Amino acid sequence: MRDGLTFVLDEENGLSLQQQIREHLIRAIASGTLEPGSRAPSSRALAKRVGVARNTVILAYQQLVADGYLVGKERSGLFVCEDLAEVASRHLRKTEACEPRSAATWRAQMKRRSRVDWSRRIPPDWALYPYPFLEGCLDAELSSVGEWRDASRAALGAREFEKWSMNFSESDDEKLIEEIRTKILPRRGVQAAADEILITEGWKQALDLVTQLFVDASSRVVIEDPGLPELRELLRLQGADVLAQPIDGEGLRVDAALNGRSVMFVTPTRQAPTGTHMSRVRRKTVLRKAESEDALVVEIDFVTSGFGEKRLPALKAADVDERVIYISDLCEVFGPGLRLGFLVAPAAVVRELRKVRSLLAGPAPRAAQRIGALLMALGHYDAASNRVRRAIGERLTALRDALNYHLPHLVLIDPQLSGASIWVTGPPGLDARSLAREAAKRGLLIEPATRFYAREGEGVSAFRMGVSGVPVERIRPGVAVLAQVMRDLGDPALDRLDAARSSWLSGAHIERVLSGATLLCRTVYGDPYSVEVRPDGTLIGKAGYAHEDCDEGEWWVEDDRWCRRWKVWSYGETARYFTVVEGDQIKWYKDDLALFNRGVLVPAPSRAPEVALT
Repeated sequence: MRDGLTFVLDEENGLSLQQQIREHLIRAIASGTLEPGSRAPSSRALAKRVGVARNTVILAYQQLVADGYLVGKERSGLFVCEDLAEVASRHLRKTEACEPRSAATWRAQMKRRSRVDWSRRIPPDWALYPYPFLEGCLDAELSSVGEWRDASRAALGAREFEKWSMNFSESDDEKLIEEIRTKILPRRGVQAAADEILITEGWKQALDLVTQLFVDASSRVVIEDPGLPELRELLRLQGADVLAQPIDGEGLRVDAALNGRSVMFVTPTRQAPTGTHMSRVRRKTVLRKAESEDALVVEIDFVTSGFGEKRLPALKAADVDERVIYISDLCEVFGPGLRLGFLVAPAAVVRELRKVRSLLAGPAPRAAQRIGALLMALGHYDAASNRVRRAIGERLTALRDALNYHLPHLVLIDPQLSGASIWVTGPPGLDARSLAREAAKRGLLIEPATRFYAREGEGVSAFRMGVSGVPVERIRPGVAVLAQVMRDLGDPALDRLDAARSSWLSGAHIERVLSGATLLCRTVYGDPYSVEVRPDGTLIGKAGYAHEDCDEGEWWVEDDRWCRRWKVWSYGETARYFTVVEGDQIKWYKDDLALFNRGVLVPAPSRAPEVALT
């Protein structure tokens, strides 16, 4: 029971005082102020608190007991019923639906209502799911509890505490500025003075500050498509004229559509959300276009920790005209709990952005800034970055291999593994939103891609799979669940054999067709691979454009199935398939008669291809 429960009664609202007391108590139960099983305030205490006669409260209590909200216990008083919180919630919603006057008033006064609640992307209980393939979640293996503890202890030491706790100015922690200036930025090829850096509460606040300063209803802005939905919505609320410009394999397309645009938002290091890297040539083209249009470029860089392959320097590194504002954060390594970001811009711009920040929220918390500075100064940032990078790299490879094993003909991915997620494109006709809903019922979370597109109906078959919240040992089982869900949903691209027709090759035909043949296939990430099916029962596999990945294995025929086992590929496990040959096409089907993979059959030189039996 909350002894301090109180509320104000209104004699002019049309309800009796008894009824108002009843409604307030139901509201308290629904909101959890009065918890299930807790003791209700005594009638005497509540009457005194709200200024009514005790009999008025007693009558309200009697009605609540009759309705089942309160239960009496002999010699103990009244208690909130253990299982009626949901009943109270329904009553509350019904009551509010009947009283729309105030709701209509404040809705009418809202000038910039967001159409979508992006905060619902990650469920609060995501860690309870067996397979949470969501970007932005860090599991226990990637956490930095020891580093946090060490830096926090140092920040709370007497000398350090005095330095940051008594600073009431709008400036940022000098130590954090210096650590970013000398350790983080040089790795991105960016040189900046202390007065050219502004600390923010993550990259989203940095974007908010930039749009507040540079974007209004007269602005003609360019964003990437697909791109960051948070940015798209933020610009819409500013009333800007927004062009969602498509990307290609090199990044943002630069063409005549960008003419007359005043601000361009780009993610060149790792395009959000697809992971595409902007090429060196395209970067130069973007900067030249900005110069010709006298435009500002806002660069958002999420990869401060160096996931993936060696990258090109930031776009800001080639900014000779001071047109680029660089935005990044420290969450890739230490998680969202630190909630620190930063931006780099000319000193005059930083001064104006600081003014905007002081109006909106003020500096990021001093304690967080000093802890962030000490995390870097004590060497924890580099150590954690290396640990996270190794783990993410291992997980990305495991996810790629699992997709290649379980869904080889149904999905495509980018061959460049970077960041902490893989952008997956499913077959035409697949609705990734339905896939995500059904997968969640089986403990697997994925992120449909439609929210990243500006145009309705685009990206329906695509989805994103993050690995920062999934231990490596769960990745393969998780992808197996995903593959099963796709089959259960009746994937539109799913090819299934008709058991009644027995159209697959017999064991004898498999021997004749495959012995000495070469099979040409593609991985889910687009790389070619070939398989030599030698007459002596061995397999020679070569993958990649330079045959950089090779393996050996064995093959045999058993119960009219082609069987094979690699030493390393496909986890070294035995696989058995029904085989169908149609001209120069070969297809393999699993025991459930669903298509597993397909390829091109190059027969032995002395043998013409055979066709499937019908």
